[in-house]
Amino acid sequence: MASQNSNISPKTMVIITLISLGFNNYFLPIDAEETGKALIESTCKKTQYPAECISALESDPGSFTANLTGLTRIAVEKSASKLVETLHIVDMLVQNATSDYPTWGSLVLCRYSYNTSVPQIQEGLQAFDQLKFEKSYKSVEAVKKAVIDCDHEGLKSLTQVNTALLRLIEDTIMILHLLF
Repeated sequence: MASQNSNISPKTMVIITLISLGFNNYFLPIDAEETGKALIESTCKKTQYPAECISALESDPGSFTANLTGLTRIAVEKSASKLVETLHIVDMLVQNATSDYPTWGSLVLCRYSYNTSVPQIQEGLQAFDQLKFEKSYKSVEAVKKAVIDCDHEGLKSLTQVNTALLRLIEDTIMILHLLF
């Protein structure tokens, strides 16, 4: 057997090995991305808003290499980011409110609800990292309650952002539930 390999020079073996490694590394990310994309799609099909779920998760490059636990963490992170983004919009509306006191009062109530939700979801992320998924789940549910409370104020200026946040939160809750 050893004599059969002696026809190939060590230099040729190194070249063949390097080509083989380069070939595998060139195609591996595509395979991993396709596998990740399949997991994203199968996970999001179990949510209420699959297209929005897929869009949110695919916007994070880490989703393509994540397992279900990793995807769930990303969903909670996306929810936290969307909450902060919504809070900034509400805060801007409060600061620029006209003399319409009832509208201003409703905006202040929404700002208060979202302000108290930010540390809750941050604690939920910490709980998630400690594998306390139920605590993380409850923190995301608290954000959902804040969105619903704000939505009940009937502020047309917040309908679109509240809807986007609520949908992301509801999908995140459903994905979190997959870990139980």
